[in-house]
Amino acid sequence: MYRIHLREQQQQELHQRAHQPIITPRLRDRLEIIRLSDKGWSAPQIAVHLDQHKQTVRYWVKAFLAGGFDALTDKPHTGKKSAITPDILAAVQEWLVAGDRTWNARQIAVEVTAQYGVVRSLDHWQRVLRGQRLTYKRTRRSLRHKQDPVQVARKTAELDALKRGPTAGN
Repeated sequence: MYRIHLREQQQQELHQRAHQPIITPRLRDRLEIIRLSDKGWSAPQIAVHLDQHKQTVRYWVKAFLAGGFDALTDKPHTGKKSAITPDILAAVQEWLVAGDRTWNARQIAVEVTAQYGVVRSLDHWQRVLRGQRLTYKRTRRSLRHKQDPVQVARKTAELDALKRGPTAGN
């Protein structure tokens, strides 16, 4: 059975750490485990009191015995480095700012794949661009460039005539 016996200095440090203005609930529970263990509670009693598994309580008691208060904090979660480097993001920003063409997220993904060999999905690029606050233009779905201006004017006149109603001579 693992027991913790805190000295006066450790009890003061425990009290100070537990009453910090910004403390995560997980760390607060771990400090409570240490406090209750010092008061003589067993791991199963602490587990029931804090609604945790007894193995979890034992884990944190052992961690404290091995490493002190610093062993109770969460370790940083590094994660995997992104393949989209700051250099690639800077190049994408230059493309968008240049304004020589209209870009959409799919075109950016294709261009980055061609130039840098980094393959990412359209959804991923949309999230990255939104996260970096890089705005891009969506292409419009319009047929205006294919319309004949003379025919458009004639049909608009016909439509206006129909909206006015029948004329007096008809």
